[in-house]
Amino acid sequence: MSDKKFVFTLSHTTTNPIEVLGIMKIASNIKAFSDESEIAIFLIGEGVQLAKKGVVENISMEFEGKQVNFGEMLELLVDFGVKFYVCHAFMPGYGLTEENLIEGAEIKSSSYLGELLLQGYVPFSLSL
Repeated sequence: MSDKKFVFTLSHTTTNPIEVLGIMKIASNIKAFSDESEIAIFLIGEGVQLAKKGVVENISMEFEGKQVNFGEMLELLVDFGVKFYVCHAFMPGYGLTEENLIEGAEIKSSSYLGELLLQGYVPFSLSL
């Protein structure tokens, strides 16, 4: 399974936390089952807020009978080696700067999403 590469697109953070949780859970499950899999999460639109320090620490919800803290989930994904790419075009509108991004997040143009697809990443998104 070492040739499996997935790119998740995420365009929500605070307005649709269930979508964020769904993507985080699926990405972490893939990494748990296949550490060699490459996972990238491309943040676009409101989704760029996920990469802003302090935003997700205060978001939690009940899922499968347990309270899930988004900050802890994000930390787990970073520990798993999931790459976070932040679309720079949306950063100013959400108050993001290079200085207030989470560790490991990379600023990219929207064209980078196309590059990932050309590199063989399988696209994945949720509409919940």
